[in-house]
Amino acid sequence: MKQEIVVAYDGTRQSRAAVVWAAAECRARHRTGVAVCHVWDGADPERAEAVAAEERRLAGLRLFEGVRLAERLLPGREVRPVLVRGDPRDTLVGLSGNAAMLVLGRRSAGGLARLAGLLRGSVSAYAAAHAVCPVVVVGAQASAPPAGGVVAGIDAAAEAGAEAESVLRFAVEVARGRSLPLTVVHATRGHAAEGERALARMTEPWRLRCRARLAIETRVVQGPALPALLACAREAWLLVVGAHRTGAGLLGSVGQGLLRRAPCPVAVVHPGPAWPITCDTPTF
Repeated sequence: MKQEIVVAYDGTRQSRAAVVWAAAECRARHRTGVAVCHVWDGADPERAEAVAAEERRLAGLRLFEGVRLAERLLPGREVRPVLVRGDPRDTLVGLSGNAAMLVLGRRSAGGLARLAGLLRGSVSAYAAAHAVCPVVVVGAQASAPPAGGVVAGIDAAAEAGAEAESVLRFAVEVARGRSLPLTVVHATRGHAAEGERALARMTEPWRLRCRARLAIETRVVQGPALPALLACAREAWLLVVGAHRTGAGLLGSVGQGLLRRAPCPVAVVHPGPAWPITCDTPTF
């Protein structure tokens, strides 16, 4: 099972918040290490060797800041430094192939904020659309988890899909590890009763598996998905959604809107193979 959490650090306050978030998630998991990554998009080989060497030295110092922060937050845990020169988008997506999770600050992540807006979105949006593992995008650091805990946005109309299953699985794992309640939300313009029945069918196996060890609430909200999920995010510690990819692997409008505007960290989860959940009941 993939164990390492990869967190991007570029010296901004958003990337510091990402390291803090990743370290807390590492503490909540067993046998998980952290890789702190700084992507150095430095001088081309044609440029003067002295300039390239100085840029690499400065990139190394910035990476050292992030590693020291992670080490203070995770005494005794493995913290692996990763310094790479290249495109931060492709580098982070490449690292996601062997990661349990990719954590980065909103509009930061390795290549600095000037890369935001390329390829129809920021580095974080690009990573969220193309990464193999779940991607958590962190904005400003919250002082304490709000009462809303973890919120999972589910398309109940696609309840049998692998994406909904992956979203629920990830949300349950994080909520259990942080001892937070889980609220599963479905936004609809149709009949609320149908959505409520669909959510009940989807969450019942998780209730049976986790029993009293996790509080799971379901909620059907009338209206478009983006404003409904943004309203839920105001009281959430983490919002978990599916990738909902569109053409060329890009996130849909809801995912992009949440990454830009949600007041809490947002996790984007792609369909993938199942991994064990720590609830103490047999596999169903």
